[in-house]
Amino acid sequence: MNYSHILTINANKTDHMYVVGDLHGSYSLLMQELKNLNFDFHNDLLICTGDLIDRGTENLECIALLEQSWFLTVRGNHEEMCIQGQHDPKMKDMHQRNGGAWFYKQFQKTRQRIIERLAQLPLVIEVELEYKKVGIVHADIDIHDWNLFKQDICKGDYKISGVSSAYSNALWGRGRIRNHSELYDVVENIDEIYLGHTIVKEHTKIDNCHYIDVGSSFTKKLCIVKLQ
Repeated sequence: MNYSHILTINANKTDHMYVVGDLHGSYSLLMQELKNLNFDFHNDLLICTGDLIDRGTENLECIALLEQSWFLTVRGNHEEMCIQGQHDPKMKDMHQRNGGAWFYKQFQKTRQRIIERLAQLPLVIEVELEYKKVGIVHADIDIHDWNLFKQDICKGDYKISGVSSAYSNALWGRGRIRNHSELYDVVENIDEIYLGHTIVKEHTKIDNCHYIDVGSSFTKKLCIVKLQ
């Protein structure tokens, strides 16, 4: 069981809390949006749905956000490609073809340092607010109980024929947003879940799941939602 895949935080000491969709190297865009919100870098907190890197041009700047006390993120599939690409040639090739070519132009020491930092990122962030519990996951949740989903995440990326691990779905899945009317329902034991990965035109709510990736590097837009 890998409990480091889940980060639980209590937001009572935070003035305001926000969640933002995938950044994809759009650092300047994020800073402009935070300025428009009068974001307080000393007392507010921003949580990202992952995919800090690739496609945009300000990848190192987005990685540097990980050292800021006001910023948290879950791991996205682009971070996962970065991590796995060092051992898996197919993953490396896929990463390069999907916006990751910048990474392989860095010095070896720089690449290693980035990989080590990204490997520390949780797959799930759970936020305890005064009146609700909120989850942040990059891509998908296909289990209709938050507690069971977290248990499955901690098992890692197991391989069973015909079964997708919660770990894999959290990084790569799109089942809920594509087939929600047939196969999916409200996720119990959590009030709201915020997801990225699948680009939507605007903040899209399906049951208690909120999709907020509006295509940053393509559209020059970000969706930022105030949680408290």
